[in-house]
Amino acid sequence: MIRITRQTDYGILLLSQMASRPMEEVHTAKNAAQRSKVPLPMTSKILKALAKGGLLVSHRGVKGGYRLASSAEHISIGDVIQALEGPFGMTECS
Repeated sequence: MIRITRQTDYGILLLSQMASRPMEEVHTAKNAAQRSKVPLPMTSKILKALAKGGLLVSHRGVKGGYRLASSAEHISIGDVIQALEGPFGMTECS
């Protein structure tokens, strides 16, 4: 069994909501927080980490926000976990 943090759980939720909309749409942290019901400070922290991890592209300025860096089909749960929790290894139990 794999355990993920609340931050990673929220990150998956935020990315899922972004993936359900057109890829070129730019999402503000405020709008993402409202849609997902995730607190704004946590949403901002997660979106910054996902951008640093290469899963999102950030745009500055009045019309700024975040958008997916690649299509949703190319983003795995492992990518999200690695961006938010750091490198991890899977081992097989015998």
